[in-house]
Amino acid sequence: MDTWESYFDTMDEGIGTTYERFILHRYFEKLRLDFDINKIVEVPSFGMTGVSGINSLWWGKEGIHPVVIDTDRGRIEKAENIWRTLGYPVEFKFMENVNTLPFPDKSFDLSWNFASLWFIQDLERFFMELRRITKKVIFICIPNRFGLGYIFRNLIHSGEIEDLYLKNIHPKYLKTILKNLDMPLKETGYLDVPPWPDIAMKKEEMLKKIGFLLKNNTDNDDTLFEKKCIVDYFNGTKPNLEKDTLKYDFLENAPAFIKLLWGHHRYFIIDIESNGM
Repeated sequence: MDTWESYFDTMDEGIGTTYERFILHRYFEKLRLDFDINKIVEVPSFGMTGVSGINSLWWGKEGIHPVVIDTDRGRIEKAENIWRTLGYPVEFKFMENVNTLPFPDKSFDLSWNFASLWFIQDLERFFMELRRITKKVIFICIPNRFGLGYIFRNLIHSGEIEDLYLKNIHPKYLKTILKNLDMPLKETGYLDVPPWPDIAMKKEEMLKKIGFLLKNNTDNDDTLFEKKCIVDYFNGTKPNLEKDTLKYDFLENAPAFIKLLWGHHRYFIIDIESNGM
């Protein structure tokens, strides 16, 4: 996770991260329609491989002013520069500890994060704070620890992730905390289910090594291996990036047992509004 700065230098996230970002947009759209979202906070924002601090760009594009919280001032500065070039509204906040959040009760319609729970030491306290500041819904995404790719990576790098709280991405542990806090789980499932495996390297490099061509690609189609960053979609440089990327989404509606083994992330939608909190 200490490679985050290099992505700001190259602005090349690869197809894997680009794909999962576009898939997230689908869930954002659904959440906005289902819960009438107008105020959001992303906390903590660091977790996804790729350019940091831009997970909530979709909301900014829709005219919603997100609050984005990070624990590193350097990441905030670099991310702010990207938002500034796009002209989208955003407020970044630096916080060393996200277990106490500086907002009044029910400040946000939506609080959310992606692949960042394993950096939080006191998960129960964190969810208590999310419950306090959230008016309508909480959206959480965690790595699918039961997926084949995650299991394989964990075996190889078992001694290199001591700084992560891996129990936080165990669905049973997460559900137990939610139940203890009386936080109703409206929906859970798998997202980010592309045809490539969940491995800790750029998918383009993996595909080149094994000579694998994805569906709808031809021998003369080199677009798969071009530099990719979703910022180029938002700034208009690559308006077809979403269409070109999501042509690989044919497993997103696969049966549950396939998603369990192949899906890269699992999501949880916690309906605060229905419980009258």
